[in-house]
Amino acid sequence: MIPDERRRRLMHIVEERGSASVADLTEELGVSHMTVRRDIRVLEDSGRIISVSGGVAMPSRIALDATRQAKLGQHTREKDAIAARAAELVQPGGLIYLDAGTTMLALARALIQQVGAAQLDVVTNDLMVAFTLGEQEQARVHVLGGQLDSPNMSTHGTITAEELNQFNIDVAFVSASSFDLRGLSVPTEAKSVVKRAIVENSSRAYLATDSSKYGRVAAFKALPMASFEGLVIDSGLPDTAQERVQNLGVELLIAGSAGRSERKNP
Repeated sequence: MIPDERRRRLMHIVEERGSASVADLTEELGVSHMTVRRDIRVLEDSGRIISVSGGVAMPSRIALDATRQAKLGQHTREKDAIAARAAELVQPGGLIYLDAGTTMLALARALIQQVGAAQLDVVTNDLMVAFTLGEQEQARVHVLGGQLDSPNMSTHGTITAEELNQFNIDVAFVSASSFDLRGLSVPTEAKSVVKRAIVENSSRAYLATDSSKYGRVAAFKALPMASFEGLVIDSGLPDTAQERVQNLGVELLIAGSAGRSERKNP
């Protein structure tokens, strides 16, 4: 069986069942584990399947971001650990960008504790992040205008993106509701233009997100994975995905849900 035909059959099996183990795929395709894993790597790199514990599954598609209220109680330990690890990447006195989302809100709080309000100079499109930092009198906060995304209490769209062009950002932290090995995707063009503007106006950009977002796909491609300096994430990201991220030249920064962090390099 030629590779393309074998991969089509592998895809058919996974599509039909929703997920499949490597052992089952090896048996049904009549090939070695190594061959199956090579095929999985090719298919995962193209975003057609995702690695899960013990096998593979189909990506899940999202039409809209969950509301801020819905996200506040989800994966809080992981978000706090990611925030603590991300805060270690910040040099006092530099200009920081914090994207919209509950992980960014956790990061704002971590920066206050770990860096100190007097050393913070932050650009953000998230109104709750701005409010949290604004309560610290010594912190400098720049809030981006634009169209209000009410469910997420943030701004987005072309005006937000254009305002980003006024800044020379030292380090940016980008949030995600959906990403895979190809990169970050978003449900609307209004969000996509902002994500791209963040990276274009930053010396370093890190994707900071919990592992539940891996394997989700939205309508618009925003940024390739290789556009990020690093990925700050919890240990729930599958081992195969961790390896592939590093192979793309992206630093992998694993934050333990109990507050333990470790750095993984290729």
